[in-house]
Amino acid sequence: MLDFASLLVAIGFSAAFLAVILLAAWKTSRRDGFLFTCALGALLIAISVGFSTLDSFRPSSWVLGIAFVLLLAGEASLYGSAAQFRLGTSPWRRIAIATFVSVALTLLPFVLGYNGVVYAVGFMASAALLFLISHQFWQAREQAPMTTLAIAALYLLVGLSFLPRAVLVLTRDGMVVLGPPRNWAQDLSILLVIGAIPALGAMTMALSQIRTVRTHRQEALTDPLTGLLNRRALFEAHESELPPSSIAVLFDIDEFKSINDAHGHAMGDRVIVLFALALQANLPASASAARIGGEEFALILRDTAPDAALRHAEDVRSRFVALVHAEERLNCTVSAGLAATGPGAASTDRVLAEADRALYEAKRSGRDRVIVARQSMELSASTAG
Repeated sequence: MLDFASLLVAIGFSAAFLAVILLAAWKTSRRDGFLFTCALGALLIAISVGFSTLDSFRPSSWVLGIAFVLLLAGEASLYGSAAQFRLGTSPWRRIAIATFVSVALTLLPFVLGYNGVVYAVGFMASAALLFLISHQFWQAREQAPMTTLAIAALYLLVGLSFLPRAVLVLTRDGMVVLGPPRNWAQDLSILLVIGAIPALGAMTMALSQIRTVRTHRQEALTDPLTGLLNRRALFEAHESELPPSSIAVLFDIDEFKSINDAHGHAMGDRVIVLFALALQANLPASASAARIGGEEFALILRDTAPDAALRHAEDVRSRFVALVHAEERLNCTVSAGLAATGPGAASTDRVLAEADRALYEAKRSGRDRVIVARQSMELSASTAG
């Protein structure tokens, strides 16, 4: 048989070092709050292992109770961390509920003097919490499939290892024991935990890195003021050409400089945000909307006829005028130019250039209107014929 106290010490040191590493990682990336919650869970588990080690030398019901309270609170914190990673919400309510329920169930037989039952129920409560953690990562599998599934599988495996420990305590040791139970299931589970802690720590750090890389890429491709795609993202999405039956619409807020001059840049930013809201309303799922300049926006519509695209652009124009007037009491308009690819694919640059010429024509014709490029009008007429 392996030395029980040495195994516990190994778990305690592994959990403590993991807590320090996760805390340091959180301090460098505060947006990943789940790292802090995970570090808290690892620290509580490390302290609980210290009390379990003390209990292995001098068995005490009170030491045993403290050890299980800390262990379950630590596992509840890991559960909260997993939910925080998946949902991005505060974990503390989940942690409080999971801790209260698991501790209450575990300590009830402690009050009655059945410390053997305390071990059994505590092991089952630990298994249940580990299953909940596994389920959270399983539900988050779309964020980083390989890593989250590996974490879910490892938590599930550790949780399963707690079940035979609970069964053997009740069937072999009884409702009252003189010290920590020793059996093959206990040793196997502890060895599994020793191996799982560094693996889970490394994969948790990997999740943080994956999320950081994705966040930075998202920031590089997103306009920070409106949340729309930026010019780079728009061209990456459509690469060198637009597919057949696509429409490009360019919008430009009329006399935007005068808005900034008369009302300040804060009002100018507000007008841009309001136009982004008007542009995104009733937007087809396949469409791409982007802010490609200061007050200039682009909209790419797929599988859309020029007539339908023209109606959509007119809706955006009228919706923006109404929205700005209702919220800011400003008389503000927008002009737009529309161009189509036709039945075949066409260069993105060419279609946008045609839309830009149509936009210039809308500006020159008096603003506050949508002009369709001449080629697109001919295409629409031939299609109707």
